[in-house]
Amino acid sequence: MATALALANFKLFQLPSGGSVSLGGLPVLVLAARHGVFTGLVSGSLFGILLLTSRPFIVHPLQFLLDYPLACASLGLAGLVAWDKPLKAATATTVANIVRLHFHVVAGAVFFVADQETMVQALKVSYAYNLSHMLPETVLFAALSGYLARFQPGLCARQSR
Repeated sequence: MATALALANFKLFQLPSGGSVSLGGLPVLVLAARHGVFTGLVSGSLFGILLLTSRPFIVHPLQFLLDYPLACASLGLAGLVAWDKPLKAATATTVANIVRLHFHVVAGAVFFVADQETMVQALKVSYAYNLSHMLPETVLFAALSGYLARFQPGLCARQSR
């Protein structure tokens, strides 16, 4: 978790209302690959809570839950499959980040929705905003996880209990 938090503080770019591109989630993804989905979910949730120590952005209790512990926990879903091939690692990472994107989108939309009429507009704006940082980070994580699965298979291999 210390490595994840340290890497999260080295940002390629930061958006004004929260969200950034960093390598912070990569250790959580690798931990999920090595130890499975449960360990990945728990460590991702812990990582999300630890992010509050360095860059809190809270506007609502529901937004806090969706943006921090739940969104980061979703990185643990990358542990659903073994990273024995680069394509499996990249796919698992991408799926985990797509789930994470949806947590961020709902967090953004829920806070700004005033009534039923504005829900669609809030979702559109939230998708546009969150894709601006999640898309580059997802591509970066998919490429790095594929690289690790190919050239460092011991780092990604499932560990027996």
